[in-house]
Amino acid sequence: MEGHEREPDVASPQTDLVNRAFALVSRHVRFFRIAGRILAVSLIIGVGLGMASLSVGNDWQAFTWLSTNLVTQHLLIYYLVGYWLLPRLFYKRRLGWLTFFILLGFWGAYLVNTSVFYAVDPVTTQSIRYVNRIRSLLDGQGLFGCFLSLRLFLWNFVFSIFPPFIFLAVKLIKDTIVLRQQQFQLQRNRLLLDRNNAILKQDFLKAQVSPHFLFNTLNSIYSRVVNVDDAAADMVLRLADLMRYNLDTASAPMVLLEQEIDYLKSYIVLEQARHGQRLFVDLDISGNLADYQIAPLLLVTYVENAFKHGIKSGADGAYVLIRIVLEADTLFFVVENSISQGPTVVVAKKSGGVGLLNVRKRLAILYPDHHSIEQDVTDQYYRITLRIDLLRNNTATSYVNPAPL
Repeated sequence: MEGHEREPDVASPQTDLVNRAFALVSRHVRFFRIAGRILAVSLIIGVGLGMASLSVGNDWQAFTWLSTNLVTQHLLIYYLVGYWLLPRLFYKRRLGWLTFFILLGFWGAYLVNTSVFYAVDPVTTQSIRYVNRIRSLLDGQGLFGCFLSLRLFLWNFVFSIFPPFIFLAVKLIKDTIVLRQQQFQLQRNRLLLDRNNAILKQDFLKAQVSPHFLFNTLNSIYSRVVNVDDAAADMVLRLADLMRYNLDTASAPMVLLEQEIDYLKSYIVLEQARHGQRLFVDLDISGNLADYQIAPLLLVTYVENAFKHGIKSGADGAYVLIRIVLEADTLFFVVENSISQGPTVVVAKKSGGVGLLNVRKRLAILYPDHHSIEQDVTDQYYRITLRIDLLRNNTATSYVNPAPL
């Protein structure tokens, strides 16, 4: 709309340079991720070998024992903490379990280090001096010496824990930046969606006919045809319910799943009546839909798209199949329609129109990491499978159907 257009922002040279760098990293994010991991592993191995070399010099037997022990421990600590404890416990604020596993790993490293230093047989003067000094520190401390002696605690920490924690700190900073960027992008998407919704509502209010006038007119039509044509009266009643549902749920964050499905049923009945025998329609619903909630008007766009392209596929064999299954807390929504050869197939293979694109954006914002969309396109049919993880909530926002006309 012209009323909502604005002049493009003029970016400074510094901002443009940052944007280009960010775009470069975004395009090659997988390459940079792999390169970063290779660099981290190489540095961890180098630190382990360097520590072993400084400790025992050129005593190759002692060097082999210590370097193998250090490199293995450092890599295990880096990957277990960085790719298991941080995502599963630290980022989810499960600090009790995090502390337990860190102490358990610290104690395990102490036991391994103790075994290695009593197993190694030093040869050169430097290695004999170093190994004997550590053995004297370990003598008589027992299995839990790392928690009873401050010197043993500090030695075990510096020897096994401190080097990988340096790289873990870098990873933690990187993860924090990425998480902040994702939160910022999510917030930005929400603001854009709210802005677009506000614009659409404003445009709708400008263009709509008074709902009271419209419903009164439908009521008059219904009263005239109810005793003449039951089918026509039922269509008028369903149309009025659809329009009320659209108006009353326009600002509702959630509605009951049963009410959304009832809305789809009414819409499908009207479409069947409109197309008649030209289009075969089948609706299959299974599962207990009670007490679940869903964002309103998410599913109907896929049904509208199916009827639009299904009827275009021609008079012979045109169909729309809709399957709704609720298993545990997961909704599976499958819509399949026939498509014709030629241009329709090409169109179907694209991402869809504005309506489907808006639904994808709403799903990304309302159900992040709790939904999936799969498309299957052949020369005969177009099928879309939507999976949404729903919440059971007895206090879900409810749309109360108005009294019949």
